[in-house]
Amino acid sequence: MRFQNKTAVIAGDAWGLGHVTALMLAREGAQVVCIDDNPDLRDASTLHLEQFDIPHFHADVSDAAQVQSVADACAQIFDKVDILFNVAGRNPVRQTFEKTTLETWDTMISRNLTSAFICSHAFLPLMKKARAGSIIHHGSIDGLLGNPAIAAYSAGKGGLLPLTHVMAHDLGKYNIRVNCICSSGPRKSQAAVSAVDKSRVAVTPLNRQGTPQDIAPVALFLASDDAAYVTGAHIVVDGGRIATTHGCYDEEHGGK
Repeated sequence: MRFQNKTAVIAGDAWGLGHVTALMLAREGAQVVCIDDNPDLRDASTLHLEQFDIPHFHADVSDAAQVQSVADACAQIFDKVDILFNVAGRNPVRQTFEKTTLETWDTMISRNLTSAFICSHAFLPLMKKARAGSIIHHGSIDGLLGNPAIAAYSAGKGGLLPLTHVMAHDLGKYNIRVNCICSSGPRKSQAAVSAVDKSRVAVTPLNRQGTPQDIAPVALFLASDDAAYVTGAHIVVDGGRIATTHGCYDEEHGGK
């Protein structure tokens, strides 16, 4: 029960990674709140996960006014927030740089980067009251190395890295740690394997695509006292995909 008497906010994903993380936190004693703008959850004030009733707020995490409204509501329920997981993201729109539209750029930056700034800013007063805390951003290996035809997405996720560094520096005086998880597109369902899924597995040393269950335990580690001296870091959770480069192999070693 690492998170007994702790309050955690999952910002931006009540289905995939956010859902799994919320459930794992609740199992270990945390009081969890989820924020999500999924239209299917518009009228849901509570998410029923196993034996846990988790409060849900329907809000767009890239909208400052909506997020502030949620933070104000949380302040009426909880006296502090110990953990904030900025897990919101939007799947990349595949466009070459030349064909990347301003609309795509604005959407990717807003959802993948600005949302982390907005949520961190809004919940900071409640986190300062905890006298210690952990903010975790969900980044991507595409933000570390880039990836063809997703310039806007890569830039948005990539911006989380310097944001993590600066926040770790500026919030250290409040004993608030700030870290980033850089994952490779977790597979959320058991639906038919797509060509993209197959291409990911082909360049993954562990020979499978990751799942939310692979990433959430890393978030719990960063949120816990086990990581009490970890801040300003990014942890890669990708099955080894960025451990090697691709495209320069000979046929003997599995490539052209």
